Amino acid sequence: MAHRLRAPCVVSGPPRAVAGLVTAGPVVRGLVVAICLAVTACAEPAPDGTTADQAPSYQASATSAAGMVVTGSPYATEAGVRMLEAGGNAIDAAVAAAFGLAVAEPTQSGLGGRTQMIVRLADGTVHGIDGTTEVPAVYDASTAPQGEHGYGAVGIPGTVAALAKALADHGTLPWAQVVTPALGFARDGILIPAGEALRLAGVAGELDPASEVARVFYGPGVTPLEPGALLVQEDLAGVLQMLADDGPDAFYRGDIARRIAEDMSANGGFVTAADLDAYRAVDSEVGEGGFGGYRVHGSYLPASGVTVIQILKILDRLPLEPSDTGRWSATLVEALLAGFEDRELAEASMDPAAAVAWLTSDTLAERRAAYVAQRLEGLDGVAVASVAPVPALASDDGTEPAFTTHISVADTFGNVVALTQSLGPTLGSRVMTPGLGFVYASTLGGYLTGGGPGYRPWSSQAPLVVERDGTPVLVIGGAGSRRILSALVATLTRVLAHGEALEAALAGPRLHPTGDRVDVQEGWDAAGALEGLGYEVTLREPSYFARLNAVEILSPRSYRGVGEPRWRESAAGGPRR
Repeated sequence: MAHRLRAPCVVSGPPRAVAGLVTAGPVVRGLVVAICLAVTACAEPAPDGTTADQAPSYQASATSAAGMVVTGSPYATEAGVRMLEAGGNAIDAAVAAAFGLAVAEPTQSGLGGRTQMIVRLADGTVHGIDGTTEVPAVYDASTAPQGEHGYGAVGIPGTVAALAKALADHGTLPWAQVVTPALGFARDGILIPAGEALRLAGVAGELDPASEVARVFYGPGVTPLEPGALLVQEDLAGVLQMLADDGPDAFYRGDIARRIAEDMSANGGFVTAADLDAYRAVDSEVGEGGFGGYRVHGSYLPASGVTVIQILKILDRLPLEPSDTGRWSATLVEALLAGFEDRELAEASMDPAAAVAWLTSDTLAERRAAYVAQRLEGLDGVAVASVAPVPALASDDGTEPAFTTHISVADTFGNVVALTQSLGPTLGSRVMTPGLGFVYASTLGGYLTGGGPGYRPWSSQAPLVVERDGTPVLVIGGAGSRRILSALVATLTRVLAHGEALEAALAGPRLHPTGDRVDVQEGWDAAGALEGLGYEVTLREPSYFARLNAVEILSPRSYRGVGEPRWRESAAGGPRR
C-alpha cells in the first residue's frame, strides 16, 4: 500500500503561471501557501487518488505478492505500479517508470539521453536493448568542441527509441497508456524531492541565467528549487502528449525531430534530421557467466554488464573471506582493476561477439584469477588497521561524476527487467531546445567519440539479471559512472557468496579503485590491507558511491524490492487495493 504525503493545496491556473509562482522567492511562495490554506482548492485526482499537491511516498524497501518496481523516484515507481495494476507486464511497467523518471529526475535521465536494458522473459530467453546515443554523421572530432557542455556535446538521443523497442517487442499495453502517467506528472507538476533539489543546486553556479535549462528548472537568477517545490513542466508535457498521440516516430521523424534539427543547426550542433530518421535502438550482445550456483546475464558495450560478469568469474576462482575484511577488500580491488583493463582491451581490438566470448571465457577468468592471487601474496603479514580519523573527507574531484538512474522490475508472469538510463553528467549537456522541455545527454568529445560517426559511446551502465536453476532471483543495476561496477561486484558477492540479506548487502560499506588510489567509505576497517598493497586510500562520504536498485524474487509470489540506502529510492508492488 502506498503512503501519501499531502501538501497544503493545489495551485490552480495556467501551468506556466503556476510554475512561476512556485519558483518565486520565499515571500511570494509563502503568500501562495497562505491563500491556499484559506481557500483549500482541490484538483481532480489521478487514477491512484493523488493530486498535483501530493507526491507518492514509498519506502526504500518493500515486499509484495504481485510484482515489484524499484526506481530512484516515487513518481516513476508510481507509474510502473499503475501498469502492473492495469494487468501489464514488467516491460510495460519499466517503460512507464522510465518515462516517469524523465519527468521526476530530469538531472539524471530524460528523452534526450541514452538507455540500456536487459529483459528476461518468462520463457527463459534473455534480450538486451541498446538505446545509447550515437555520433552524428557530420561530426568531426578534430574540429569539434571537446567540452562536456554545449551543443557540440550532443549526440543522437536513444532513450525514446529504446523504450519504444522494448514495448513493441515485449510489452502488452498500448503505447499511449504507458506514456500517460509521465504526461500527467509533467502537466500537473511534481514536488521536487530532496535528492533532485540537491543536484539542481549543485550545478546552479555553472549555468547561464539566460539558458532554457535555467528558465525551466530554476527561479530568477538561477535560484535552485527548494525540496517540496512544485515543478510544472509544460513544454515536456506537450512533447509527451505528441508522443502519446503520434507514437515514437514523432520524436525521430515528426515535428519534434524537425525542431531538434533546426535548433542544432542554428547553434552549432551536429545532430541532423537525417541522423534522427536513421537512428534505431538495436539488440545488444548479451553475455552470461557463472558465480557459485548462479548465472548472471548482462550486455556488452555500450553497456558494461559483461565486465561485471567477468569480474565475478575471476572472484569465483579465488577464496572470498567474509565481507568487510581487508583481504576481501583487496581481492575485490584487484579483480575490478583487471576487469576495467580487459574492458578497454576488448573494446579497442575485438568485434562485440568475439569480445563477449573472450571476456566471459573460463580461460581468461583462470588467468586473471592467478594474477590476482599473485598480487594478493603481498598481503601476508600486513595488519588490517582502522581508518585513522581525518579533518575532512575528500570531495568529488569530478573524475567519477554522479549521474544516471536505474529501474528494476518483476511481474507475476515471470518477466523481469533491468533498465539503466542517463544524461551523462548532471543535467547532461546543459542544452535544451526551446519549447521541448528535455535536456540532451553529454556524450560527444574525447574518448566518447573515438569511433567516429555511427559510433555509440560506451559507459559503465550495467543492468543485470541473476538466475539460479533457470529461475530469475535478482534484478539489479545502478547509477554512478564506473562506481556502478564496484558497487555491483561488492553487493553481489555479499548476497550470492556470503548469503547476506539484500538490504544489508546494499547498506554495506563500499570501495572503488582508480589506478593506484582506492576510494573507501568512511569508517571502514580495510585501509591497512589496501595500503599494504601500495594503494593510496582516500576516505569518501557514503553518498559518493553508486546507488543501486534491486528486486529479489523470493518465490513465484513473493518479491522484495530494495532501493539504495544512501539515497531516497522508492520500491512498491501492486496491486495496492
